[in-house]
Amino acid sequence: MRAEQMSVEQKVGQILMIGYQTMDIPAEMEAWIKQHQIGNVILFSRNISTPEETYERMRVLQVWAREAEQPYPLFIATDQENGVVTRLQKGATRFPGAMAIAATGTPDNARHVYQATGEELRASGISVNFAPTIDVNLNPLNPVIGVRSFGEAPEYVAQFGKAAVQGLLCSGVVPAVKHFPGHGDTSTDSHEEMPILRHDRRRLMEAELVPFQHCIKAGVPMVMIGHISLPLIDASGSPASTSTEIVTGILRDTLGFQGVAITDCLEMSAIAGSIGVPEAAVRAIQAGIDMVLVSHSQDIQQKTWARLMQAIQHGEISLQRVNEAVARVAQLKKRFLSWEGCLAAKGPSFDRERHEKMAEDILSQAVTLVKNENQLLPLAKNTHPLGVVFPGVTNLTSAEEKLSLSDKLVEPLRKYGQVNGYFLSSLDPSESEVERIATEVADSNIVVVFTYNAHIYKGQALCVRKLKQSGKKVVAVALRNPYDLTAFPEVDAFLAGYDHGKKAIEVIIDVLFGERQAVGKLPVTVH
Repeated sequence: MRAEQMSVEQKVGQILMIGYQTMDIPAEMEAWIKQHQIGNVILFSRNISTPEETYERMRVLQVWAREAEQPYPLFIATDQENGVVTRLQKGATRFPGAMAIAATGTPDNARHVYQATGEELRASGISVNFAPTIDVNLNPLNPVIGVRSFGEAPEYVAQFGKAAVQGLLCSGVVPAVKHFPGHGDTSTDSHEEMPILRHDRRRLMEAELVPFQHCIKAGVPMVMIGHISLPLIDASGSPASTSTEIVTGILRDTLGFQGVAITDCLEMSAIAGSIGVPEAAVRAIQAGIDMVLVSHSQDIQQKTWARLMQAIQHGEISLQRVNEAVARVAQLKKRFLSWEGCLAAKGPSFDRERHEKMAEDILSQAVTLVKNENQLLPLAKNTHPLGVVFPGVTNLTSAEEKLSLSDKLVEPLRKYGQVNGYFLSSLDPSESEVERIATEVADSNIVVVFTYNAHIYKGQALCVRKLKQSGKKVVAVALRNPYDLTAFPEVDAFLAGYDHGKKAIEVIIDVLFGERQAVGKLPVTVH
């Protein structure tokens, strides 16, 4: 069906993507799909169980779309970046994230991981992945990107980003690179407030836009636009997601992208706390966006749907512009979706054992030995007693999953000898807690401190320095950003692991004791 033949409801349904709050599909979703012709759904971990169970739920949504005589199957999307942003959990593989993959130095690893990721998404009935993240992480204090990026060098990020795109395409899943025009040099999180980048067009072309150029040339079919203000590009200060100068002027005209442009979620505070979601949706379509994303609140989704209907009916969004957006979405659906595939009784299978081995191999290739004074590493087995300090890991942004460490992570250490372990109560321990830690590990000559963004959370850095000042030999292991070394350059040894999953911890511990070699290379500069 051509865009010109669709009703206004059908057009709005194709340019709006919504989410819901529960594991089981709420009753209102049937009304959204059948009455409002909503043609796109986003899933979060709150909606995802095993691949088989998730596929069956998504099949129900597709059946409703077919019964409603929608022109195309639903796009069902999620953010499976891997690493700290991992929506598939139960029954799925926990693959390493972007910076860990980049630390291997092998772009083919990105291709393999994202092809395998796509296979697991398809087994769950998911057809769009809001990944890879191809932001160039140029700001060590960036609170939201960090290890979600492939690194700090534009061409290096481009190589890995392009390989990841190719992997997803090979799996039959739509990749959506993000966060255009680049979230890597920001110092604020757009989930909380509007980041402002004071870069001109020349600077963007030399750094932030390089990975996007490569991925567009490689055929990426979807680009996610971030909520980032660039006043030297758009003097109005409008976020990129609602800026004609950025979406049409740079993405379309300068870079030549002709695929689907989608906003990041409009309920993020950068938008909801300023323009407001319904109005931002209208401005985004006017600016050249093809699909707007409203992930959470049913009330806001209803208001956004009504505002888009009104804007199209009253001519605020030109007929040409809405038809262009609908046509792009339709073209992409025809390329990647079929009713036969979406309504199949079972989803495609994948080789879980092969995927698990791949994840472990890449995590092993990623671990990076940055410092090793007096050849302290590898540690001798049966070091008595070995002091170990774990951080109180939590999700740092609302984009991430609440993946916490547990006492079970001490177990891999115990196979190498006696362990005196201590878990911090938070990412930023108080001075009094640091004193208690020093007392807890007083009998240990060597202490391994696992850190998590200690370059930002000063309590962790204080802990490391305190232990070093007490005369102990200290090994620091960064479970997230490797910039932690800048907070305590005096440590005896430093490993970058880039990941805090259970398998990553096991691999790192094997490296600590020489059962594996640290062969990774830093994708960012650590001064």
